[in-house]
Amino acid sequence: MVIETLVKPERKTTCAEFLKLSPFFAGLDDSVIERIDRLMKKRVVDRHEIVWLEQEPSKTIYFVASGLIKLFKTSPGGKEQILRLVHPGDCFGHAGVFNGGSNPESAQAMVPTVLQGLTSGDLDTLLQEHPQLARNTIKLLAIEMHHYMNLVEDLSLRCVSGRLAKMLLTGNHKSSCDTSLVFTRADMAAMTGTVREVIGKSLKALEDKGVIRYDRHSIVIKDREALKEIVSWV
Repeated sequence: MVIETLVKPERKTTCAEFLKLSPFFAGLDDSVIERIDRLMKKRVVDRHEIVWLEQEPSKTIYFVASGLIKLFKTSPGGKEQILRLVHPGDCFGHAGVFNGGSNPESAQAMVPTVLQGLTSGDLDTLLQEHPQLARNTIKLLAIEMHHYMNLVEDLSLRCVSGRLAKMLLTGNHKSSCDTSLVFTRADMAAMTGTVREVIGKSLKALEDKGVIRYDRHSIVIKDREALKEIVSWV
């Protein structure tokens, strides 16, 4: 089953415009933005294309200009856990770049995606020259730390139904019938730390209660308050 995206077409922006909208570059002068623009290297990846695999050497920090990237870990047995979804304006790859080692997770495009990349050397120079960029980096790392703390809480303390309800609410913040992502049941299982069969049963239970409507192509939230109540269960 696939959750389809029902979104308005995005206006194409230049790299410089995109940089000004990214929290990573907030507060920087136009002259600095123009310099960073010249340093950026564009990369286009197809749906399901691997950007890199876990433990590969880290050489570049990427910013999502359009599309969607998933960061994930894979067990020796092949089970996948999605750690984070990277949306337009967000970045990834900084963990490996900052520690000078390898990437701690794999990265894959969930839809056709356009990336803008900075090499580790260029990023290091910019951080030394522009304190505002360093402050932005610290803030974003703190936000990311809170995300992973919430992920640990979800996986260890919240039941599967609660995790699924939270995922549906997070991906449907605009309206009751506006799904913002493209997911298979395997993706949903990887995000919630379970298996496809359990996700299927949980979706069916939510539909039977009148909370959602779903088929092979879409999910529509009918009762957001009911989902919020399920999220509060521990």
